[in-house]
Amino acid sequence: MAEAEKISGLIFVALMFIGAGIGLIFGRPDVGGAIGMGIGFLAMALIKTKYKEIKPEKTAIISPMMGSLVLGLVGILFITAGLVLLFNIQIPWRVLAGLVTLAIGFLFIIVAFNLIRLTK
Repeated sequence: MAEAEKISGLIFVALMFIGAGIGLIFGRPDVGGAIGMGIGFLAMALIKTKYKEIKPEKTAIISPMMGSLVLGLVGILFITAGLVLLFNIQIPWRVLAGLVTLAIGFLFIIVAFNLIRLTK
């Protein structure tokens, strides 16, 4: 897993700079950087999922799959933020805060009923 950690970190930084470079070409480094970071988080999640170790760790609080899921969600968030900046979409903050609060509430319900496991 240590090798996957090194590779995924380098891939993340590379994709962030590639996105910022493409954004600079089109005059929007903020959009390119945000989308590049989002794709970088998704790539990290995929790499960590593919190269996870088979042996169980008794000290793990969160399973590797849950960690990859969180990285994937962060990636999707950054891609969405980049697209919102690109297309100048106006989102009322109270609606966004309400949706995030609903998502957190549903996540707690899912965890409470053991539909997904946070530990091994």
